Order: sequence, then structure tokens, then C-alpha cells
Amino acid sequence: MNGVGIDTARAFERIEEAKERVGRAFTPGAAAQSGDRASHAAARRTLDPLSVAAPEGALFVVQTRDGSTAYTHDGAFSLHDGALVDAKGDAVLGYARAGAPLQPLRVDSVDRAMQEVRDVRLDADGALRYDRDIFDPRDGRTQRESVVAGRVALARFPAGSRMRALDARHERAPENVTAHLGMPGEHGFAALTPHARARSGVALDASLSRLQDAYLQLEALLAAHKAQGSVAKTAMDLLK
Repeated sequence: MNGVGIDTARAFERIEEAKERVGRAFTPGAAAQSGDRASHAAARRTLDPLSVAAPEGALFVVQTRDGSTAYTHDGAFSLHDGALVDAKGDAVLGYARAGAPLQPLRVDSVDRAMQEVRDVRLDADGALRYDRDIFDPRDGRTQRESVVAGRVALARFPAGSRMRALDARHERAPENVTAHLGMPGEHGFAALTPHARARSGVALDASLSRLQDAYLQLEALLAAHKAQGSVAKTAMDLLK
């Protein structure tokens, strides 16, 4: 590939990279990566009872399909086969009870089999809560009770830690850095914001500006190549 081709290829690569940045700016919970300008926009409200926003400086902990641990700012969760999962389908980790090990959060399998899982929601303290009906044989009445299936975990890393991007929404822990884990409202973590979802952490205006600059650089490069081609053609005509 000649110099002209190499320059053009690099210009198109810059455009694709800028497009990716714009895409991350529209992705809820996306973390700013190297070269991005960070955005600190407030979380947006939602009616979804399983959508929550983490406090500033905290991330949710998930288990990816390969069994490894990742971290995300995006708290748009849902239930899939009784398990709490994130927008990508990765299992959300938490604690079934105080002192229990970190594990995927699930509703009770018997309640699910009996179709007794109703009004599932996440509270400010991270509790995965749902209602179920209990039949009392003593008086023949059915009463509704609230059940806590567990509490979601939060993670925090030392200031200045360089997280490793896994995809637009997920990150890996830095090499040789251990996360500080806890639950919302405890262990130095603030409470969650229920009925909310984090916005992108990538500034949209800066991302659009980079994309515009990339296109302008390509246009200038093509114009320069065209001008060089015209000069070369004129010189050849003069030699004929």
C-alpha cells in the first residue's frame, strides 16, 4: 500500500474509532475509556422496579458467561429463569444473607415453581424483594408476605485505578487490584436510587466533536491527494 493509501486507511480508522465513542455516549452505564471525556450526568428516572442507579464511585458486580467477574455502572436488571441479570444477561452478584459468600442472586426456586413470585423489585438497600401468598390452614385465609431473596453487592476501587474495558458497559478489575465489596447503605457505600438508570459516562458533545474532526481530516486529505494528482497530470501533459 502506498503512502496515499496508508494515510486514507488511517483516516477511516479514526472515523470508526470516533463512531464507537459516539455509540458509547448513547449507551446507558457506559464507562469513559482512554481518550473519552467523562460525563457526570444524573441518572434518569424509570418506572422499572428492577432498575436502580449505583451511588457515585460504586459499581455493580456481575458474573459473565465464562464464570469470571466483571463490573458495571448499568443497573438495568431483570429476572431470567429466576435469576437477577443485567442488560447483557450476566448474573448479578450479591449476598443471600449476612455473612454469606458472594453469589448470583435468585428468587426461591419453590416460590418460582409455584408461581408465587409477585411484584419483584429492588430497594434502596439493594434488597431483591418480592411478595408471595401464604395459605394459613388454621383459618383458611391467604396472607401476602414480603420475601428478601438477597442484596446486591457493590464494588469500589482505589482512586486512580485504571479499569480494563470488557465492552461498552462492563469492565475488569485493574491488574493486582482488589475491589472493596459491600452492600448499599453499609460498609461505606451509599444507598441505591430505585426506579433509576445510569446515563452514559461518556460526554456526547466531545464525542460528536471528535467525529466531526475525523471527517474533516478525511476531507482535507482527499482534497490534498486530488490536488497532487492534478499537478502530476499537468506535469505529464507538459512533457508530452
